[in-house]
Order: sequence, then C-alpha cells, then structure tokens
Amino acid sequence: MDTDLRNTRARLRRLLLAAAIGAVFTVFTMKAMLSSGRGPNHDPVGASIAPLLAIFVFVVTTGFGHSILSRRK
Repeated sequence: MDTDLRNTRARLRRLLLAAAIGAVFTVFTMKAMLSSGRGPNHDPVGASIAPLLAIFVFVVTTGFGHSILSRRK
C-alpha cells in the first residue's frame, strides 16, 4: 500500500503550475522591457541588471502564484 500521507504529489503539482505561470509572466515581462527601445547599459553592472531582474520576477510571481493556488484548495 503506497499512501502519500504528506500529499507530496499535489504539492508538487501546485508548485509546477505556479512555476509555469511565473515563467510565462517572466518571459512576457522581459520581452516588453527589452523591446521598449531602452535596453540595459553596456557596462558590466548595467548588463547584469536584466538577468537579475528576470530571476527576481520569476521567483516573486512563482511564490505569489503558489500562495494563491494553495489557498484555493
């Protein structure tokens, strides 16, 4: 008998769905920001802003989406 007492499968599904929503939102946000005509600066610090912002947007939207999906239960 293989019983999932900690409900791991459902939690992973919620996290996967939240990560997919976060990835889609991040892609569209970064495309909109980079195609606005004003890209990142050409110095090393300015060039690292876009990838760091993409990581931040992904983490925040995934966390927010996961909290909404967890409340929906």
